[in-house]
Amino acid sequence: MNHLMNQIVMGKPTCIDLFAGAGGFSLGFQEAGFDLLAAADKSEAALESYEHNLENVTTAGVYLDKISPQELSERVNVEPEEVDVVIGGPPCKGFSTAGKMDPDDPRNSLVANYINIVEYFDPDAVVMENVTGILHMADGEYKKRIIRAFRDAGYNIEDHPPTLRAAHYGVPQLRDRVFFLASKEGVIEPPSPTHYGPDDDRSAESRDLEEYISVEDAIDDLSYLRYGEKSMEYELSATTDYQEEMRDSSEKIFNHKATNHGETVRERFKRFEPGDEMGDLDEEYQTKKHSMKRWDPKKPAPTVTTLPEDFIHYSRPRIPTVRELARIQSFPDTFEFKGPRTTGGKRRRNTVPQYTQVGNAVPPKLAKSVAEAVKEHLQTNLITT
Repeated sequence: MNHLMNQIVMGKPTCIDLFAGAGGFSLGFQEAGFDLLAAADKSEAALESYEHNLENVTTAGVYLDKISPQELSERVNVEPEEVDVVIGGPPCKGFSTAGKMDPDDPRNSLVANYINIVEYFDPDAVVMENVTGILHMADGEYKKRIIRAFRDAGYNIEDHPPTLRAAHYGVPQLRDRVFFLASKEGVIEPPSPTHYGPDDDRSAESRDLEEYISVEDAIDDLSYLRYGEKSMEYELSATTDYQEEMRDSSEKIFNHKATNHGETVRERFKRFEPGDEMGDLDEEYQTKKHSMKRWDPKKPAPTVTTLPEDFIHYSRPRIPTVRELARIQSFPDTFEFKGPRTTGGKRRRNTVPQYTQVGNAVPPKLAKSVAEAVKEHLQTNLITT
């Protein structure tokens, strides 16, 4: 506890990031004033992006279900007493039916590996992000077992972990994710929204909240690329505060290359009106890609996925660029993604291309809001105990 007190007084509590991917979660915590000690992920491409953008953080390219917590500690050269907070978003694979193990036990999943590592490092607080579907697996029993595992490890955690919508925290995206917030002392309160949408209580307008940020507000200054074109220069001026914030004094644009679609695909894309889904097209233009949708420029984007062909740009007959999707995820333009731009078919099993890195990430602005809530909790509840 003395270590944590010293770190908080200095303004730099420490944390490690498990299943870190390209670093969206880490970036948010770093911007909130945390000292990132280490990050681990199995993907070489994602860690290449992480290392390029988050300097002075020790990384480990490991399968966290195939390495012991002690081996991880040795690999990243971080001792348990050095870690104040553990963060991460373990993929939720559901239940295992291998061997004689209980399929209802969360220790049969990557979530269980995450909790095992938490138990070893024994931090003062834990933040675990996941898809909202985890709340309903096995009629809610899986969630209960996860909460029980955290409590058995000595943590306080709410019975109903909060689901946070990214758009409520300045991200131009209707992305809902659940956050398991656990603490040794007291219960961590989730961050208060900074933005509101049309379906929210209208009293939000009187609480000094801002309106949701739309797709157009987020990327209109990047929307000049036609199919097949590439640019590293800003050809249009920023027109919104969000665009200025995302430019972050960057002199170049990274990962901004438009896909060169064939004529048939372009013609199909042109048939989509803003907000249209595949089922809205005349039958002759429809394909089996039922999840495809054209962005509505006046609204936040739907959840960014790992598949770039899920979306069509609102003003161009093409899919978004990696940079445009990164903007929707609230990555600053200075953040350069490494590895292959995209892959197809079975190759996706063996590599994590840029589009997937973006789609898998925790939006940095949402992560920062969560980090600030955790930091405030540590200052309020632990430094005085």
